[in-house]
Amino acid sequence: MLSSESRRAARRYGLTLIECLVVVSIIGLLISLFLPAVQAAREAARRAHCTSNLRQIGLALHNYETRNGSFPLNWSEPRVDPIRGHAYGIYDRPFSAFTRLLADLDQWALYASINFQVETFPVLRPGAFSFPQNSSAFVTTLAVFLCPSDGASGPTPHGCNYRGNYGVGPYGATSRQTYDSGTGFYTFPGVLGARSFTDGLAHTVAYSERLRGTGEGGGLVPSRDFGNILVQSDCTDRDADYALKCCQLASTRDFPAFRDGGFTWFYGDFECAAYSHAQGPNGRIPDALSSFGGWVGIATARSVHPGGVNSLMADGSVRFVKESITRQVWRGLGTRNGGELVE
Repeated sequence: MLSSESRRAARRYGLTLIECLVVVSIIGLLISLFLPAVQAAREAARRAHCTSNLRQIGLALHNYETRNGSFPLNWSEPRVDPIRGHAYGIYDRPFSAFTRLLADLDQWALYASINFQVETFPVLRPGAFSFPQNSSAFVTTLAVFLCPSDGASGPTPHGCNYRGNYGVGPYGATSRQTYDSGTGFYTFPGVLGARSFTDGLAHTVAYSERLRGTGEGGGLVPSRDFGNILVQSDCTDRDADYALKCCQLASTRDFPAFRDGGFTWFYGDFECAAYSHAQGPNGRIPDALSSFGGWVGIATARSVHPGGVNSLMADGSVRFVKESITRQVWRGLGTRNGGELVE
């Protein structure tokens, strides 16, 4: 039988209910303080990985330019029909610049597997593959084209988060009506070399990020998906301000119309590997496209990095651009020849 002194000692080693609750509360508080720090550290690592991906793309672009005297094509190119003897184009979906950069990204075998003399495929996704010569390359997943912060989301595993800059407007080419289109790192038709950038390579964005679409059955995520920009006439045949008004209207009509944004790195159009500087990073107006006449419209730089997007400058450097940047400055960074020497 325990003595009274032994019983008192035993009681001293026990914990009351209040003491247990205090300990649990302290542990919960420490966890609540610790988890955000862990999440912030993980996001910092993912953002650094994203920066590294863009630097690799920048290095590949300059290796290509040194070897060929111009940056790669990111849209359709004229061909000569051997039967009819006159020029024609790749009218289905344009090969992206990424397809031409594969050799400079240490993907020699994949580059060699692509037949650039046929149309891209598939014509009707996910229907019959009209040109099976490129089927293996088309479904290949490349981590260098995917931002880790975007996670496993997206309509396909072989998607793309990085897009080439076509200027401010909604089209790939510059004309009297689309005077602010085709003024970025890319234009159509033709290719650009370092001398084409009268604003300077360091003052022009080459590539930036965009979130991939929700895919079939996805929820309503305006920052990922696209409306149908053809809500009134000339929405893709005028300037950026007019196109943005069309986007705003499209967001109120059967949105989203297209959920497969960034579903492949293989195509160089505005659904997959092209974007514009019509509005600033993570802009509030939902993007909108037209599939009629070649996947053109407004595709905005967007990411899940807190506060902005990573952007690859044409000189190969990478900057983090805050979403608070003014629209005027962002548009200046989006043009190669507008005379705005934006730092």
